[in-house]
This record gives sequence, C-alpha cells and structure tokens, in this order.
Amino acid sequence: MKKVLIIEDDKNLNKGLSISLENDYELISSYTLQDSITHIYNVDLILLDMNLPDGDGLEIIKNTRKNSATPIIVLSAIDLEPYIISAIELGADDYITKPFSLGILKAKIKRMFEKNKTEDFIIYKNEGLNFNFQHNKFCVDGVHIDLTPTETKILYYLIKNKSKILTKEILFDLVWSDYDEFIDKNTLSVNISRIRAKLKPYNPIDTVFGVGYKWNY
Repeated sequence: MKKVLIIEDDKNLNKGLSISLENDYELISSYTLQDSITHIYNVDLILLDMNLPDGDGLEIIKNTRKNSATPIIVLSAIDLEPYIISAIELGADDYITKPFSLGILKAKIKRMFEKNKTEDFIIYKNEGLNFNFQHNKFCVDGVHIDLTPTETKILYYLIKNKSKILTKEILFDLVWSDYDEFIDKNTLSVNISRIRAKLKPYNPIDTVFGVGYKWNY
C-alpha cells in the first residue's frame, strides 16, 4: 500500500484528510515542519500545508528535492501567484488552494500515482535507488550523487530496457550516435564502471560477457 505523509497543522483538517484517505493509503500525520523531517524520504507522496507553526512549507519542498523525487501536492490557503510559482519552481508537483474538494484531491492523488507508474523510465524508485531523469536528480540511500550527461544517458537506457540485454553496439549507438567517429569504443566500459562505483552498495548492472549489459534491479 502506498504511503502518504500529511503535513497539516490544522488538527481537524489533518484528521479529516486521514479519514478520507485511510482506506486507500497508509498514512502518516505530521503537524510541524520539524516533525515531518524524519518522514519525507520514506513515503510515496506528501500532502503539504505551507503555513506551519515552525516554518514555511517551501523549506520542506527544498529539503525534499535535494534528495528525492517524491511527489508533493501543496494544500494551501495562500493563493498569491508569485508564491504558487515559487512552490512549483522549487519542485511541487501540484498546488491546490483551500478550501478544496476531497473528491478532487483523491482523484489528483490517484492520477499522480498512475502517472509515476506509467513513467517508470522517467522516475525510478527501488529500495535505496531514487532517480528522476526529468529533473536530473539521482539519490542512493537518500544521498545525492552527481552523474555526467553521458552517465545519465547510459543509466536511462539501461533502466528503460530493464531485464533486457543491451548489446554494446546498441548502447553505444543510443548514447553516441552523433559522435561515434570521435569516441573510443572503450569509453562505454569506462562509463559503466563509473556508474557502478557511484551506485554502491547496490550492483544493478550485469555484464553479459561478450554481449553487453543488463539492468537487473
């Protein structure tokens, strides 16, 4: 069951959201910015109020986006356009102004999970691996890692074709098709080695000797 974190200091609204969603999701309720910090990396979606007693919800968006692509739906009484734009630009996936329909909220949550499911090659999550190719954010056990554009392309094609063997020739053409006359053929194996080092302690890339590589995770 998907896990949803509700960050809302209005106890009545927090309880109302919990009652409305409890049959479909595992819920965690938080009432302050500080209380929510320990949960933001361990849930599948965040419902976020912006006016919290100990801080601004924008801080939670910024902190979450440092290490995670977890969907964030803002629920706020603040309807000022610059503020809404700031929340979206920082990484919020949706912004709903109060008062709102619980039915519409439930539909948006359902749609958010369906979208992420159909875009596994854009947002990939498995245990400690959390990759967002759309925003170039890659985390291993909650720690951000830096990938070069070439490493990102290789990782993208391996995951998009997970459980399939990509031959060295196919992978090389996918990544360097426009520049193959300038690229040494050993460059692929060097980049694979670098990706493996950055993904430790996980080892999701299999070498199929004499053929190519396969994403096994």
